[in-house]
Amino acid sequence: MDSTTATAAPNFDVHLLDVPRARAAGIEVFCLTFDFDATLDHPCFAVLSADERAKAARFQRHEDTLRHAATRVVLRRLLAERTGVAAAELRFERDAAGRPRLVPAQEPQPDFNVSHSGRHALIAIAARGRVGVDIEVARTDMNWQALVPAVFAPGDEACVAALPVEQRGDAFFSVWTAKEALLKALGVGIGDGMTWFSVLGEAQHEPRVEVSDASARRASLITGLDAVWLAVSPGYCGCIAWSRDAAVRSG
Repeated sequence: MDSTTATAAPNFDVHLLDVPRARAAGIEVFCLTFDFDATLDHPCFAVLSADERAKAARFQRHEDTLRHAATRVVLRRLLAERTGVAAAELRFERDAAGRPRLVPAQEPQPDFNVSHSGRHALIAIAARGRVGVDIEVARTDMNWQALVPAVFAPGDEACVAALPVEQRGDAFFSVWTAKEALLKALGVGIGDGMTWFSVLGEAQHEPRVEVSDASARRASLITGLDAVWLAVSPGYCGCIAWSRDAAVRSG
């Protein structure tokens, strides 16, 4: 793998996305395209741990098995290049919030986050601070309106309502991926809810975080994050979020 193109295995394509703001913050974002004809007996999967292989095998659908296994293979190889530890020898644990991290958990260790949907995965690696990433297929057959009460803050809802009808579905996925990425960067996931902050504002080319419920437990921390929507592939929406300083990493 070089700095712009990486090949995890035959038929797995990985490339580095050009995200200037993230790059300036020490963040790398890679996009993986899956080959669903691959099987777990391919030599590239030998770097996976027994637990990773067992989890991959538990999925009912072959596509889900490949998404999990291939993403972990590429993650291991990218982290091996950055830590000097062989891909198969990297060990992982989960922190108190259930977020994966490298063992030993000591500085300086790169932070990382992954997300996959459809034919693609995103892998984000941060040289410092905390990072979160999300990718979603922007499904046109999805009843996204039913999810609005659980996803939108008042500011998001007002911005989407002001859009032409044909643009509102894409805007929903922009909101969803931004909030997923931001919450993953905080290390909490969507369990704390998504309606206590908004990500849409006048400048809709990138997320603009505004807290709508100051009593939320992490209201002060989320304002310490930056985020950028990603140009992944037609029909997909993605977002990368990261902490501006190390405080969020331990927050």
